[in-house]
Amino acid sequence: MADTSVTPAVGYMQIVPQRDAATLLPIIQQHVANGSTVWSDEWAAYNRVGSLPNVSSHGVVNHSLEFVNRATGVHTQNIESYWNRVKMRGCHEHQLASYLDEFMYRERYGRTANQLLTNIMLDIAAQYPV
Repeated sequence: MADTSVTPAVGYMQIVPQRDAATLLPIIQQHVANGSTVWSDEWAAYNRVGSLPNVSSHGVVNHSLEFVNRATGVHTQNIESYWNRVKMRGCHEHQLASYLDEFMYRERYGRTANQLLTNIMLDIAAQYPV
């Protein structure tokens, strides 16, 4: 039976100059909540994720062998699905960062058009009080 007490992750994306540990680990540390469990594939840059102070455990799946780790249940299907929802087709490279920001804003604050408009107005009002 699945553990339904686990709070689903909120996605975070940013453009990085390199996909190495020196680049990725500080980003993961900054954006992962304290006590989090992180699941990843065996990309070498993720080897030290479990040693980050805010990560309580790090599970891996070896994609050259399987998509779901049979022993632990670890998989990366959620992030694959997240990337699938982003779908940046037709987005010019110079617009990519703002596209990702908008996608993440909508995910957090605008599930419906009314909710999005309300939250944008509240954010503008907070930024520019009269």
